[in-house]
Amino acid sequence: MREYPQRGEIWQHSQGWTVTVIRFTSLPVSAFTATPEFSQEVLYRYDSDGQVTSAPLAWFEESYTRVSEPPRRIAEIAGGQGGFSPLALHPSVQFERWRERVVQQPAEPDASHYSNYL
Repeated sequence: MREYPQRGEIWQHSQGWTVTVIRFTSLPVSAFTATPEFSQEVLYRYDSDGQVTSAPLAWFEESYTRVSEPPRRIAEIAGGQGGFSPLALHPSVQFERWRERVVQQPAEPDASHYSNYL
């Protein structure tokens, strides 16, 4: 079975620069019949300057070779769990949830409050 580029994989161009795959997409069947060579695209980011671009899969596979698999954490998230889990962080990373402070209502002024003297 053919292995398509996966999100997070690093690929290297024949002239040396590296890119990170962001997304692999297939176009609808109607577009496939008109231009089959452009029916699948790879969206990727250049590691050197962060530019994002896309290319047809056929050209991408001719010009680039896979350097590394996607990082494990990205692969796990893409595998269906989705979202962020603090359990996936390295044990040395401390994670604290941001919580809104509970604002206490001031007590009702009593007879000794300064506003009674105004």
